Amino acid sequence: MKIKVLWMFAILILPFLNSCDKEEEIEGFNNPNATWTDSATLKFTTDQDLSGFVYNVNNSTGEAFWGQTEAKFNVTFVSPDVSVEAISKIDFYIFAEEQVGDNFNYLGGTSGNLIASVSNPTEVFEISLDKSEVYNAFSSQFSGGRTDLVPGDLFELRWVITGKDGNVADSRTDCKGINCLFGFSAKEKLVDTWVGEFEATWTEVGPGTVTYSYSDVVVGAKRMVEFVPGGNEGEYDILDMSFGGAYGGPRDGTMTWDADTGTITIIYAESYYTSQYELVSVTPEVLTLKWTNNFTSRYAEYGTVELRRNDGLVWPEINEIINY
Repeated sequence: MKIKVLWMFAILILPFLNSCDKEEEIEGFNNPNATWTDSATLKFTTDQDLSGFVYNVNNSTGEAFWGQTEAKFNVTFVSPDVSVEAISKIDFYIFAEEQVGDNFNYLGGTSGNLIASVSNPTEVFEISLDKSEVYNAFSSQFSGGRTDLVPGDLFELRWVITGKDGNVADSRTDCKGINCLFGFSAKEKLVDTWVGEFEATWTEVGPGTVTYSYSDVVVGAKRMVEFVPGGNEGEYDILDMSFGGAYGGPRDGTMTWDADTGTITIIYAESYYTSQYELVSVTPEVLTLKWTNNFTSRYAEYGTVELRRNDGLVWPEINEIINY
C-alpha cells in the first residue's frame, strides 16, 4: 500500500515539476540543445542609391564635395536556432583599409573599434554611421596626418551578438566564411550641374499657354524636367524645353554651357515650335527663365518658370542665354 501511495503522489506532482522546468527556459530559443552562436549572423541591405559615403566631383565645374556623409544600413538578425527575443545586445566593430602608394594598410587590429551598439534588437533594425565618427575611429591610425576620409577608403563591420543566456557570438574570432562581415566604402561619383531632374514651377503663364499647353499649365503648376548628356561633349539635351507649356506635346532641345563666360547657348530647339529663352535671375537654388515660342504674337504662348534642384549642387553664375 505504501508503494502505491508514493507512486500516485509522484504522478500528481509531475505537472508541477515540468512547469518549473519550462519557466527556467529562456524565451526565444527554438532548440535549447543547439549552440545558437554557431548559426546566428546578420544580413545587411541599404535603401540608399549608393552605399557608404559618396564624394561628388562636378564634371562641368570641377567642384568637389561630400554628397553623402551618412551611411545607413538595414540589418536583419538571422538564426535557425534562436529568435531575436533571446538576444540582449549587438555591438558593431569597424575596421578600415587605406591605400598608401601601392600598398594597403589594414586598420583596427584584431578587435576593431566599437562604432555602434543596439540593445534588445528587433529582427530588422537600422544603423546609421556618420562620416565624421568613422574618421574619428581611425584618426590616429591613418597615414600622412590626413584630416578626413578620402575616396577609396574601405571599411568592414564585424559584430558581437550577446544572448540573454550569457553566450556570445563574436564574428571577429568565431566566424568562418562569407557571413562574418559587411563591407562598404567611401567612393567618388561624377556629377554634373546640367544633368538631372529639376522641378519646374510656373510663376507666370500667358493666356495662350493656359489654353493650348499640352499639360494644362496654370500659375503654380509644377512638373519635373530632365536634363541629360548630349550627343557631343559639352552638350546637354533637355527633354522638354517648353516645361509642359507647348502645344501638342514635349519639345526637346540641346544646349551648351561655357563656364568661363557664364553663357548658355541653345544650339537646337524643335523648329516648328521654336522656343526662345531669357534669363530672369539665378541664385544657387533657383534658376528663373522666361519662355516664349514663335506663336506668341498670335496666341500669347509664353510664361516664366523657376527651376529648382535638390541634388546638393548649385546653379552656377549665368550671365547670358544665347538663342540659336
